Amino acid sequence: MHAHNASESEQMKFRCYGVEKEPDTVKLAKMNLLLNKVRGEITEANSFYSDPYNAFGAFDYVMANPPFNVDEVVVEKVIGDNRFNTYGVPRNSSTSAKKKSDKKETVPNANYLWIGYFATALNEHGKAALVMANSASDAGKSEYEIRKKMIEEGVISQMVTLPSNMFSSVTLPATLWFFDKNKPQTDKKDEILFIDARNTFTQVDRAHRKFSDEQIKNLGIITRLYQGDTGAFTALIEEYKKAMAEAPEEAEDKETKTGAYWQSQIDWLTERFPDGVYRDVIGLCKVAKLDGEDGIIDQDYSLNAGRYVGVVIEDDGMTETEFKETMIGLNAEFEALNEEAKKLEEQIAENIKALFGE
Repeated sequence: MHAHNASESEQMKFRCYGVEKEPDTVKLAKMNLLLNKVRGEITEANSFYSDPYNAFGAFDYVMANPPFNVDEVVVEKVIGDNRFNTYGVPRNSSTSAKKKSDKKETVPNANYLWIGYFATALNEHGKAALVMANSASDAGKSEYEIRKKMIEEGVISQMVTLPSNMFSSVTLPATLWFFDKNKPQTDKKDEILFIDARNTFTQVDRAHRKFSDEQIKNLGIITRLYQGDTGAFTALIEEYKKAMAEAPEEAEDKETKTGAYWQSQIDWLTERFPDGVYRDVIGLCKVAKLDGEDGIIDQDYSLNAGRYVGVVIEDDGMTETEFKETMIGLNAEFEALNEEAKKLEEQIAENIKALFGE
């Protein structure tokens, strides 16, 4: 929710609360609230060991980008907290625990502590969005049981796999998790929308990528269509058409968006959703059911979007005979390169012997 774009009365109703461990980051967060005219509080504390806002079941919305793969959280400090134990606390195997019997047991990985914390912070109509390491989508052992419980309860509404290199300091690929506490009371309880956005990005430089404003809108409209909001799809197409009519034919610089650019956005949408309604699109989105062949249970409760949306196989236009001839030619070229590599290897060995007199 963007309170700075809301009316004054809406802003008065909206309050933002946050917990942050690092003092400098607390100051930055408070300044961010002030600059965006958002009323709220940021408290300096360790989220795992402190609960300054009595978060359990308290919030309408949660948005979070927690640190990934934290491994020093002491189990006995969180095991009795319903923020974490509602769905389960990640635990080491009994063998691992015995090896560390001289120390206090810590969670093997706190990713699912974060996930459980944000899910339990929601009230009965609450919604959450969080960024999490890709590895959490398929995590096993105790984390598998936590994920299974959440899926069967029906609170996970959507999963979006992001491209790699989307963060300035971390190259790790990540996934967006979405929760909706009202979903278990709807006909969508036993399904999850999966979006694979790994091929949708704008290259900033060699090491960094981002979503353009239009890519965010295009990906967002998938959810709107899934929710039955066909009007939003039509409105977005009209927005692009208007921009295209006002755009120049040629770009003056890298930032100029031409008519061809806006047409490409329209094409992206209409090629995938030609009727202006939601449908599964191979390589992009899929509504996966809990039961059935290739369903979520069949996929061992994985939340990895790639397992469900599939991969687009491009048609190269070759006949079977042409493909065979191409492969034979490539194999012959490969064998010739191998022979050349052997000769070079022998020449290098002879040169070394001559150089060192051996």
